[in-house]
Amino acid sequence: MALKRVRRKRPEGGRLPAPSLLALAMMLGAGSVAAQTTVVSPTLNASLTWTDNAGSSGIGGFGGIGGGGFGGGRRGGEDFILELSPGVSMSRDSGRLSGTLSASFRNLMYASNSDSNTSFLALTGAGQYEAVKDMFFIDADASISRSNLSVFSTRGPNDSLDVNSNNETRVFSLSPRFKFRIGDNTQGQLLYRYRWTDSGNTGLANQSAGQWSAQISNTQITGIFGLGLDYQRTEGNYGNTSGFGGGGIGSGSGSGLSGGKSQEITRATLYAKVTPEFRLRGIVGRESNDYGTRGKQSTVVTGGGFDWNPTERTTIAGTVERRIFGRGYNLSAQHRFARTAVFATFSRDIRSSLDLIAGGGLLDPTFLALYNNPFFVQLIPDPIARRDWLLGQLRLGSAYALTNAYYVSRSASGGFTYSLPRGVLSLTLSHTDNSRLGSADQLSTIDDFRNFNAVKSKSASLSYSHSLTPTTSLNTSLTRTNSSGTGLNAADTRRTAFVVGLSSSLGPHTTGLLQYRHQRSDGDSFGGGNNNFSENAVTASVGMRF
Repeated sequence: MALKRVRRKRPEGGRLPAPSLLALAMMLGAGSVAAQTTVVSPTLNASLTWTDNAGSSGIGGFGGIGGGGFGGGRRGGEDFILELSPGVSMSRDSGRLSGTLSASFRNLMYASNSDSNTSFLALTGAGQYEAVKDMFFIDADASISRSNLSVFSTRGPNDSLDVNSNNETRVFSLSPRFKFRIGDNTQGQLLYRYRWTDSGNTGLANQSAGQWSAQISNTQITGIFGLGLDYQRTEGNYGNTSGFGGGGIGSGSGSGLSGGKSQEITRATLYAKVTPEFRLRGIVGRESNDYGTRGKQSTVVTGGGFDWNPTERTTIAGTVERRIFGRGYNLSAQHRFARTAVFATFSRDIRSSLDLIAGGGLLDPTFLALYNNPFFVQLIPDPIARRDWLLGQLRLGSAYALTNAYYVSRSASGGFTYSLPRGVLSLTLSHTDNSRLGSADQLSTIDDFRNFNAVKSKSASLSYSHSLTPTTSLNTSLTRTNSSGTGLNAADTRRTAFVVGLSSSLGPHTTGLLQYRHQRSDGDSFGGGNNNFSENAVTASVGMRF
């Protein structure tokens, strides 16, 4: 079965690589010398795109800037866009080194508007190095991306033509981790994770967070009962305002945030093994943070949960707690049939964009569960192709805002993948309801949570890949997304995207793609009714692996 390879896109060259990016590349690169399990594939992609709305770059929210200024209602005009993107993909899943890295240097040239020409680095990766066997580990992840900051902007998330440098965000993480065992059943972990983001010219403030965590547990103290202790402390800080610079786009729109925020959570968990397949958990602890408008607050945490694995094909887990923001929960379920994989997740917790975009999706628990699911391992044996395809499926209906605010996120997502004799059918549904914590006074004017107390998004995406011949496939997808913002102001956007393409293997290491895309968004911003955008685009591309 031929599957369309999903290519990543995003931020700018000419910048020194971050330490975690160097660490990740060295970790995976070193493995390629010593281990045959490492896959290193230099790549070269070339494409030519015709679009009837090339000027709508979609900077910021409320319709974006470009092709008609704020609101983006006017069309940006037709243009041909040539792209040449050399890159490299690495993957390793065994031994002391494990992880995946995908990087490309995207170069876009516009036939009618050379001022829009741009070159930048697009990267996503996450890896682990086992420095001392079974004891000391170093984790690293990196993401460099260009994507609209707002769910109300013209172009949708992950649009390959959303290449404006004002939408560039870089996130890096380094995490030394020490694991230990006491006896046969007691194990623990000490971890420090430092994660930081460089928001470039987005208008958002740079942000960083250092997290200390300590865990120790013995789930079989008496054979039936066990006990676990967990402590986490997170210190977040805001750096200098990234802004657009004096007098530039949105002058004065940069964030005024400075200083930091902190969160501390301590939990004790009592485990009860009811059957070999079913375990109950009782939770008590304490939580404090200063994310809200009333300064530092604290409360007792109480809750419970369960873990159920009735068969090797089914995994169900759930946790419900009384938290400082109300009821928090995390529920997940997976099941695989002979030809079908089904998943669902439900959660309510405090989030930040820093964690949301870390790793470019590679750290998403849903992605990790599906990537390692035997159904998808058998469906797409090549680890790089499986990674790219799953990331593409999960991103089809994604709709999220990049923000400096902390917020309570209530989310639900689910879907299925059905393997036909000559094709793959996938459906993904998602719903998010995000409510800001704290004041909006110092947030940038392009930050969605500066203008709204709550931002909601619903999406549905249906895709199908059909194998016409052993080397050629037909790929289609239809995505519908509705987003709304409420509070002192109100806005909404309804976005539809349809893609159909023909991909074919042109040689042992070469693939070709011919694709048509139509997208449109309609909505209302602050009662102005100016959040409209439409585009037709045709792309021909050739991709090579060496």
